[in-house]
Amino acid sequence: MTQYGDHLKRRGISGLRVFGDSITAGFNATRPHLAWPALFAAGFKDLPIRNEAIPGTVLQGSCLADGKPKPDNGIGRFGKALLDAPHRDAVLILYGYNDARYTAAPDTMNLRNFSGDYAKMLECLIEAGHTERLAIGSPPYIPDGGFWVGSAGFTGQTRDGFQSYVEAVRMLARRFSIFYAPVYETMKACGDGALASDDLIHPNDAGHRAIFGAFKEADRS
Repeated sequence: MTQYGDHLKRRGISGLRVFGDSITAGFNATRPHLAWPALFAAGFKDLPIRNEAIPGTVLQGSCLADGKPKPDNGIGRFGKALLDAPHRDAVLILYGYNDARYTAAPDTMNLRNFSGDYAKMLECLIEAGHTERLAIGSPPYIPDGGFWVGSAGFTGQTRDGFQSYVEAVRMLARRFSIFYAPVYETMKACGDGALASDDLIHPNDAGHRAIFGAFKEADRS
């Protein structure tokens, strides 16, 4: 079994690009260098890292309860962020957390549309030649109490409903034969709330380390 971190070192890369929401932006890590993207980049000391995360975003371009897509959604901006020019950067994607939390527009913001938009993005990345440098992570674990914390529309999800997004990402990784980081599974194994900060939404330092570890040891079936 080849782990993603070792795989990248053997193949050679030009840099790192990470793509996601506030967790990938490093929220609630006590120091910038303790956020999961920085921890991953530390293993590639001389390479640049481009953090293309935007807090509060979702991946899919579906309409929210107000009838409009959420601004800065991943499907709408991945081309500029990840395919702006030919490159040999590693691409690490951690999306789905906010998609899974949103419950206010089930006819539009749903698992089917999330999976469809994610697949379209992966198809474009693979077509551009990034298969061997690409890894996707399952949505980070959310404690039970976190389902009742959030802005309008981002509360009330169930554990089963959230886990369906985890399974969707895992199946996409298998479908496209790319590296899969079991972020949710790794965090869950540590116990409910053990890796959450006080807001119950973002990971603490130990949570960021767990996400880093899941990406470093990601594999593909």
